Amino acid sequence: MYNTKPEIFIWEIRVSVASAIAFEKKHIEQHRFDASPALAEQAVHCLELVAELSDAGLSYQFKGGNSLLLILDKPRRFSIDVDIATDESRERIEECLDTIIDCYGVFRRWDKRAHRTKPWLPIASYYLFFDSHFAVPKETHIMLDAQLRRSPYRTELKPVVCGELYAAPVKAELPFASSIIGDKLLTLGPNTLGIPVGKGKEAQRLKHVYDVSVLLGRNPALEDIRVSLTGCLAHENEIQESTIGLEEVLRDTLDYCGATAKCGVPPSFDTGDSALHENALGLNAFAGHLFSGDYTWKRLQYDTARAALTVTAACRSDIGQDTFETALAGNEVPHGVPCRSTGKLPCEPRVQRWWHWIAAWLEVDPFSRVGL
Repeated sequence: MYNTKPEIFIWEIRVSVASAIAFEKKHIEQHRFDASPALAEQAVHCLELVAELSDAGLSYQFKGGNSLLLILDKPRRFSIDVDIATDESRERIEECLDTIIDCYGVFRRWDKRAHRTKPWLPIASYYLFFDSHFAVPKETHIMLDAQLRRSPYRTELKPVVCGELYAAPVKAELPFASSIIGDKLLTLGPNTLGIPVGKGKEAQRLKHVYDVSVLLGRNPALEDIRVSLTGCLAHENEIQESTIGLEEVLRDTLDYCGATAKCGVPPSFDTGDSALHENALGLNAFAGHLFSGDYTWKRLQYDTARAALTVTAACRSDIGQDTFETALAGNEVPHGVPCRSTGKLPCEPRVQRWWHWIAAWLEVDPFSRVGL
């Protein structure tokens, strides 16, 4: 006698880690932090990718610009990519991406992406595609860059929550503000470990220098920044198979930041300093990622001076926390500064005072080589 009862197949149906409301058009428009709806939608999907990677069991550190969405009390900008650092293999990452496509229903597909900035680095890069409420054509994407080695950060687990825009019931491993600052300070000098010129990354350095300036508002300890800077330098030298020293990074970074301080307005043509020219070209593109929608040359002078002050303090072991905080406040200058150039800089007084402090710590005029 045959069993005539029908077989029942039970399929596991999974949905997004965050509530489905987070992906609704009305919700995004209401909670977009004054960014464009399309950019806010991409940020939602970036955070969902972070949550899904955690939920899928990948071990990683969430770094880069979008990690600030979970670190800052009030986010300032969105990015369209997710940066992680992991000791997991490419195969394991792609296995998790397959799980994300098959089980969560937010992303339609993924594809490999060529990493253009420094293609020799151990980085796995991907596009993840989804259907947009705002983009034309409907299918759009975000990006995932996975550094195939964990970074030497101090980290903590934090909920994947960004105001009322996005919230998921999982946590991600995030660096401390001081760790991100130390790492980002290495990205500025184009001739050492920073972003090379001529890579179509005109706005990228601006993002890093802006993030450093904003994160300094979290009042990180100088010693923690110093530890991060030296640790990340050793880490980057190992990854890039280079032997660049701290003094070389300092010199390159000060040259980059100082060039911006010397120009009262963005150069309208290539002055021979390609990084400076790229800064001018990248202003509008970077401004489009800020909630304020505005990023001026004066603000870039402000941010680069803060970055220059911080990298100088971090490279000088005799500078303590109190001195650093006094200098960063920008309300006074030290006595006996061997620098006559800073008063000639075409920038606001506080920016001039930061360069005064740099000159005092270096015991040399940082602009003497260029005849200011």
